[in-house]
Amino acid sequence: MRNAFSKEDFKKYSQKTAQCWEKTVYNMGGDIDENDRNELNTDFEENAIYCDNCFDGLFEQINICRFGDRLFVEVQKLGDYDGFYKDWSMKKYMQTLYEICESVDEVWVSNYEYVEDDPTGRAFFIAFLFDINEFQYYEEVYKYCHDFYKQLEVLVERKLKGCYWDKKFEEDEMEFCRLFLTPFFKKIGFEQVIFNHGNKEYGKDYILVTKDIFGRVEYYGVQAKAGNMSGTATSNINEIVNQINTGFNVPYKMVSGEKVYISKMIIAISGNFTENAQTIIQNFVDRYKFTNTIFLSKKELENHSVMI
Repeated sequence: MRNAFSKEDFKKYSQKTAQCWEKTVYNMGGDIDENDRNELNTDFEENAIYCDNCFDGLFEQINICRFGDRLFVEVQKLGDYDGFYKDWSMKKYMQTLYEICESVDEVWVSNYEYVEDDPTGRAFFIAFLFDINEFQYYEEVYKYCHDFYKQLEVLVERKLKGCYWDKKFEEDEMEFCRLFLTPFFKKIGFEQVIFNHGNKEYGKDYILVTKDIFGRVEYYGVQAKAGNMSGTATSNINEIVNQINTGFNVPYKMVSGEKVYISKMIIAISGNFTENAQTIIQNFVDRYKFTNTIFLSKKELENHSVMI
């Protein structure tokens, strides 16, 4: 998803959607073919809610509400869900799903209620927000929500088993970023985690904001890669060297317009550094840049205490 929305954006559209329940509600009905392209999102009436049966799994209903070129989508679990879901107590499963959703940028928990003595009042809603210029068809939106939930489901089960890592991270750079690195950087305490992947990044997939021991604002840059990094792969080494140099030399422009320089660079990969990759990189960057570059491989990331 190219257009990243903030949690405040989600909250704003959730509140607007709640008001629409008192106005116009349509039941869509029928099965949805995720691979079809039929229903244009512009066909949805604005400020009206469309309800449909949800995809197989935990959730039961999907609701859609359009506001201009924004489409707010909720998937819902309502009512009595006591007992167990798969191999875990329902409460434990829901709490874990909630924690993961809270740490991921592209989804928001818009309603979470779990009262032990009131099973009929329980609710769990997950919300998505789409730019209909990017997602033109409802089937695309439905498929995205379905696939994203399935990814969340895998992460919940792996976390409940004591391991947050997913093998997909070792092949898919975007999945590695949005489902692992973003939660990871938030959990270890950075005040701001700005995902900048592919957006004129200038050597920085992320900008991380923190404070040094004297209380001064400090900026880290991050370059993320899927898979291994080998010292024998010249093109990969040259690319990383260029990104380290560019990351330190070219400032990042904040939303306020302020241009900031990073003091440290993180190279985060979802595989391993092999054939002396770090040593070779050291030979091609200035000493001060190398000593302020942090190398994180799958081993450090997967086994870090905040992700276990």
